Amino acid sequence: MATDDFPLIDEPPPHPPMRHPDATSVTTTGDYHYSDHDKSAATPSSKRNQQNHHHYDNNNNNNNNKRSKSNSITEIESSDYRDYRKDREEWSDMAISCLLEAYTEKYNQLNKGNLRGRDWEEVAEAVSERGGSNNKKSVEQCKNKIDNLKKRYKVELQRIGGSGSSWHWFKHIEAIMGNACNGKSGGGGESDGGGSGGNANAMSKQVKRYTSGTAAFANTLKIKPVPDLKWRRVVFKISGSALAGNCQNIDPEVAMQIAREVATASRGGLEIAIVLGGRNFFCADSWISATGLERPTAYQISMMATVMNSILLQSALEKHGVQARVQSAFAMPELAEPYSRQRAIRHLEKGRVVIFGGVGAGAGNPLFTTDTEAALRASEINADALLKGTNVDGVYDCHAGNNNEILDHISFREVVSRGVTSMDMMSITYCEENGIPVVIFNLLEPGNISRALCGDQVGTLIDQAGRIS
Repeated sequence: MATDDFPLIDEPPPHPPMRHPDATSVTTTGDYHYSDHDKSAATPSSKRNQQNHHHYDNNNNNNNNKRSKSNSITEIESSDYRDYRKDREEWSDMAISCLLEAYTEKYNQLNKGNLRGRDWEEVAEAVSERGGSNNKKSVEQCKNKIDNLKKRYKVELQRIGGSGSSWHWFKHIEAIMGNACNGKSGGGGESDGGGSGGNANAMSKQVKRYTSGTAAFANTLKIKPVPDLKWRRVVFKISGSALAGNCQNIDPEVAMQIAREVATASRGGLEIAIVLGGRNFFCADSWISATGLERPTAYQISMMATVMNSILLQSALEKHGVQARVQSAFAMPELAEPYSRQRAIRHLEKGRVVIFGGVGAGAGNPLFTTDTEAALRASEINADALLKGTNVDGVYDCHAGNNNEILDHISFREVVSRGVTSMDMMSITYCEENGIPVVIFNLLEPGNISRALCGDQVGTLIDQAGRIS
């Protein structure tokens, strides 16, 4: 019998578990799904726990984001430090000095204008040449370094205020930036008028403030002097017989003397191209008369002798610190460049000495002498004069009573009519037709080469306005 204390066993519980009404969702595992009534019965403490759980998740996400940001910042700083270390390793103080020197020279040469692609190539070449083989730089390296130096200069300006900077290159960049500001402010004042007066005044104040070191930096520049030369570009013909020594095919002392004086003239701003004879190694005329050798074959052998002389003189010039390029009509890429008029002119414009070897036979003209080929090269590269260095003092006056005196000045017409000269008549005629003056002098006399190259009175000058007797 049922009582209040002991209810019947078959009495249903107050909240029996409910199955999902959808028959398709019934599974064999016996899982139960509670109704919304159970969800509504959640306690406030459980809600707080759920909110705290979301709060902790948000904090963990924020911490993770902060860690990732700090890691990325650390990676950026480490990469910047690596770039700084790499930049320090690539650019020594000597390389930076060479870069600033070359950049300032080109900047002043362009009248304080922006450097273009070709200008940057010349700056990179100048840095590589002046800094040595260990400081070869590309165009991109030079551009990036100049940009970095300018950025560092702006940072120093903001940092120091009115005081001085301890940065080693501050005054050097100050000169460049001050010149740039001067050019911009001057141009803007003329074109803009009153509307940009405030900007121009502000710029002028900044220029006045930060141009104190310009004069000091200008004094330290090693700008190549360009004296008042009589000629800008010349062809120097060297006689092979003058190179011959007493017991050797070429006299080393003569070769070094020629290289030393040519280097002096080249550093003075003169563009020099050289043509050498080959008589010291092989005399074609002697072999033709003695053995009956065919003339084209004999001259081809003589042209190969000129290549040997050219390579020897190139080595002597480089010993004196002057870059030289040998161009030959013969195909010999290991020893010389193939002849190219445009490339030869570019070498000359860069201050290099160009030596033409293998002329004559290789150009399809085996019967032309090296004197005639020198006249042809002078016309091709637009030379101002042709200088013939040989072992005689010039053109002699063979008239009676003059004791074979050296003529200082003579015309082409008189030289051709007399026919007395140490230079080929065909080359004299070609120079007359093209208006190229000729100087014949003795290169064995010390100092004559540099004087003749610079236009001083040495030997005999042959031109259109010479003396006509």
